[in-house]
Amino acid sequence: MASKHPTDLASLVEGTPPGKQLWLRGAGRSLYPLLRSGDSVRVLRCAPEELVRGDVALLRVGRKLVAHVVVSTQPVVTASLLGKQDPVGVPLGRVTALRRGAWLLPLPRLASPSLFLGHRLLARLWTRPQARAAFRQLRDFTVSGWSRPLRQRWLGQLEVRLLREDDLDALLVFAGERLLVPGGFLRQQLLGRWTREEGLLGAAVGAFDRKGKLHGFAYLDDYRQEGLQLEGLWVRSLVVAPRARRMGIAFQLITCLVDEARRQGTDRIFADIDDDNMASLRTFRRAGFQESSPELTQRVNTEWSASGGLKPLVVLERVLI
Repeated sequence: MASKHPTDLASLVEGTPPGKQLWLRGAGRSLYPLLRSGDSVRVLRCAPEELVRGDVALLRVGRKLVAHVVVSTQPVVTASLLGKQDPVGVPLGRVTALRRGAWLLPLPRLASPSLFLGHRLLARLWTRPQARAAFRQLRDFTVSGWSRPLRQRWLGQLEVRLLREDDLDALLVFAGERLLVPGGFLRQQLLGRWTREEGLLGAAVGAFDRKGKLHGFAYLDDYRQEGLQLEGLWVRSLVVAPRARRMGIAFQLITCLVDEARRQGTDRIFADIDDDNMASLRTFRRAGFQESSPELTQRVNTEWSASGGLKPLVVLERVLI
């Protein structure tokens, strides 16, 4: 589940005075392949009439935030980079930069004609089934078993272990690239909860390379501090970087959290997973998780739907005693 609702982010932007800029993370994959989940955008607050064709505009569309290319003005109409046009939304500002980890890409007004032209070309190309099929094959190869030996050699041996306080910088870098969980929340949890021996339950685990870079992450915590009426500890934000997938990292992360939960005296832990995420479902089941009760599944989906979730969730649990 997301830790910050999109309407909260929209309120944050709307509360910023015109002419001011702010960084925002969580716009998701709406400008894919230029913008990926976990990337950040720098937004300049401006009026809709200040937008021109080719600008990347941040809009509120229903309960979602999207960052898309302006394809016409008066009124403002936007579309994804690959051509899908948006419903009518409320323009909140112009995106002036993208950030992925340490990589920063400015988007000056001079780039708008090029972005508009790129949108037109990609949209036309994307209508061809051959182009979509070729992209899927390339994407699948980069995380397939065929490329695993190359990726293993490149990454080297990864160490899966509980996070320590001195892992904070690596965690925040990984969060900026891969997670939708706010960095401030992760900082607070790591320094005030996950690494303390004060009877507070929960833990965080990561997969590190020889240089201390994080390539996989998950944490174990409750939902009550976020206002959701769900008891127990839940496996949260299980993410493995694409270059480290199909290497058993997700299974090791889950196993490490199971061992730590058992050490802390917890009798069972839970996980909620999108019902179409078959890879995650197989991994959790291989780690000993089983279907939870229909009552809990219904309660979780009710809470999830009320917080803006769209996909149904499968609820699993692992008994530890």
